[in-house]
Amino acid sequence: MLIETFHPHYDPARDHAWHLSCWLAPGLQAWCVHARESGQVLALVAGDGDVLPSPGRLPAKPASVSFTATPEISTLVPQGSLVAGTELQHLKLVHGNVPTGLLRDEPISTVGAQCIYLHDELAERKLLERYPGARSLPLQGTLVHHALARSPQGAVALLHRTATRLDLVLAERGRLLLSNTFFATTAEDVLYYTLFALKQCGLAPDSVSLRAGGPQLAAAEEHLLSNYFAGGLLPSTGTADPALAQLDIPDAHHWTGLIDQYPCAS
Repeated sequence: MLIETFHPHYDPARDHAWHLSCWLAPGLQAWCVHARESGQVLALVAGDGDVLPSPGRLPAKPASVSFTATPEISTLVPQGSLVAGTELQHLKLVHGNVPTGLLRDEPISTVGAQCIYLHDELAERKLLERYPGARSLPLQGTLVHHALARSPQGAVALLHRTATRLDLVLAERGRLLLSNTFFATTAEDVLYYTLFALKQCGLAPDSVSLRAGGPQLAAAEEHLLSNYFAGGLLPSTGTADPALAQLDIPDAHHWTGLIDQYPCAS
């Protein structure tokens, strides 16, 4: 698989004109370019493998670089409850045994929390060899920002699907209700955990705007979910998104975790 979408005005040789976002996952890597002046996407490339595809089209000297590396183990901790040096303990309380790796944290100011996370350290090192100033962003934080920004009018359920994982965020009128991760391998798993999370938060499917995306979101999952929600299923990133005003990206909702890095990094 190789996906390449470029705007005619994108020039990788232009210095400090672009923000480069990178998605690093086992067997799948992707990148996109936002124009710094407008925040609009002018390029998106994705491909199988463990290196960034189409390296000759990458910006030579981007103004800034961000990346999300998966698999990610993360949790949100209220900033008032976080004591320096206890970050790993919080991860273990939520996830049990956790692998060794580079422990990072990212403030999520909109909810007064700190996102504590571990990710693939080798993938990060490879990217930093090319872009030493690249900034790490947790997927969980990016999804929380996305859901909150789309919830002023009511409740929003945001689903993000990767190979065996479902990230789910519930927000309502600018308030975070839930952010959690589930092990999911089938469409029925995705539906079950979505309905379970709604019930735990006292929400009904007919009162929630359901938005879904992620690289491994399957058509069967979209179809099954749409049968249980009166409003159907909306793509988490679609043609109405201001960031896509200049570039038509097929199945852009598969790349929400990539495209939404720029608002979090800027």
